[in-house]
Amino acid sequence: MLPPGNSANAQSPEARLRSYSHAIWDQLATDLRERTGIDTGYRRCGSIEVCEVAERESFQNQVSEWKSEGVRVESLDRNALERDVPGLHEKFEHGVYLPDFGQVRNPRYLKALLAACQDLGVEVIENAEQLRLSASKSAHITASTQSRTFQVDRICVAAGAWTAGILDSIDVRMPVKPVRGQMVQLKASKLPFTRVIEQGRRYLVPRADGLILVGSTEEHVGFEKCNTSEGVSGLLKFAESIVPELSRAEMMRGWAGLRPGSPDELPFLGRVPGFDNLFVAAGHFRSGLQMSPGTGTVMADLLLDREPDIKLSGLTFDRILQLP
Repeated sequence: MLPPGNSANAQSPEARLRSYSHAIWDQLATDLRERTGIDTGYRRCGSIEVCEVAERESFQNQVSEWKSEGVRVESLDRNALERDVPGLHEKFEHGVYLPDFGQVRNPRYLKALLAACQDLGVEVIENAEQLRLSASKSAHITASTQSRTFQVDRICVAAGAWTAGILDSIDVRMPVKPVRGQMVQLKASKLPFTRVIEQGRRYLVPRADGLILVGSTEEHVGFEKCNTSEGVSGLLKFAESIVPELSRAEMMRGWAGLRPGSPDELPFLGRVPGFDNLFVAAGHFRSGLQMSPGTGTVMADLLLDREPDIKLSGLTFDRILQLP
């Protein structure tokens, strides 16, 4: 899911990186398709945001934030909701429509990125075991595996939930921990809606081929990457609570991933204090893929000693000193 943004009015660290990424997605998807021939499934599908009566206050606060940022928001009454989402549960009387909300097919996107990197001559080493960082007396970092040592000018650790473990080898403590997210994939004989539907932090994402993603849980269970009956059943109940017709949809599969959670749910971007060539880009929590274009561009600028296009205050490594 790719939420919209407006860089002109983005004030918070999250809004700055989200809106910056939002502005890049169109061209990135086009460039990847032209270079690799892979369709990432990127499209501006719009989203419907709904809430129940008990959630009305927090929902209105979110809507006010979108409007103050200059994000396009359209209010929907019950009739308008039913036009966009036939069969929407009757408990939802009001909602909003975000026309600039997008989506991308994660596996296709990663496949295209890999193909593009290889086309540009990037060496990709997969399944490397026992990756370890070492620091010289001059605070210069090298990386090594069981079979190879890498002598590099700059190194960027972007290992998601595993970033803290890698940095531990040089006694850098980073507050990034795994948060399990379970997902379920359904298939409807006839796709009942075409826009993303969100209620709070849970969502339904319709794909053009009739598949519907249902997500997601947030579980602090360490590095346990598996589905549970509780997690799957909860997601199925959520889907039915939004569109009751989905109780008859075919369940295709379920899977789980590990999000890199940080104390404030924001990433750490930039140089690691105390080292001359070590950078980090991790801790995006739920927003890693959607913020990947902005993150990649920012990190490329930093690694090449260029000034990024956005302010990084609130996103740098040293902010952990200000956290409780």
